[in-house]
Amino acid sequence: METFFVFKFSFVYLYPIMDDKKYFLEKLFAMFHIYGVKTLTMDDIAKEFSISKKSLYQKYSHKEDLIYDVLDFISEEGLNEVYKVREEYDCPIESLLVSGARMDEITCKEKNIFVIQLLKYYPDIFHSNQVSVSVRIIKILKEDYKKGVEIGYFREDVSIDLYIKFLITLFFSADVSPLFTGETDKKSLSVAMKLLYLDAIVTDEGKQRLNELKEKYQYNNI
Repeated sequence: METFFVFKFSFVYLYPIMDDKKYFLEKLFAMFHIYGVKTLTMDDIAKEFSISKKSLYQKYSHKEDLIYDVLDFISEEGLNEVYKVREEYDCPIESLLVSGARMDEITCKEKNIFVIQLLKYYPDIFHSNQVSVSVRIIKILKEDYKKGVEIGYFREDVSIDLYIKFLITLFFSADVSPLFTGETDKKSLSVAMKLLYLDAIVTDEGKQRLNELKEKYQYNNI
């Protein structure tokens, strides 16, 4: 009877921990930041969530599956914030600044060890995620650029496809570049990248609007 009770307790109490995918992946993301994706083992993960290793492997056959899930989850969380902001703000300049800030809240944690180990030990997973996210970000930025041109905020005489790729490359490279190793304020760095992009494509009217928004969001010193 006692054995049955323990089994029943495990089934009722421990399994929902993994079934709450948001909680599970958010906590796992935090663990990867602290220990690194290579260092953290499946045993460590099972112990942290108080589940058996067998239970963990029933959900994830390989550690790589876990990494895929974490990256997809964090990317989706960030992109969902972008979509929400675009519904709230008509101005494409403000939309980029605000959505970027909300996305930074989710993704701009100290993640050097996380990204460095991904690049070293799981490069295919890392690059696959980058490509997937990039496709969606490019679509968003091109739609916002078109809208900005229509209202007179963005220049038409720019190679926007190239400029967008520059911006995305900056986003992805800052975490692993030795030039930014000492940067502790990840959010300010992210804002500086977006401002660099916007400065390159705004018209005189768009520049005036951008300056107003820099004042509004206190970005004048970035």
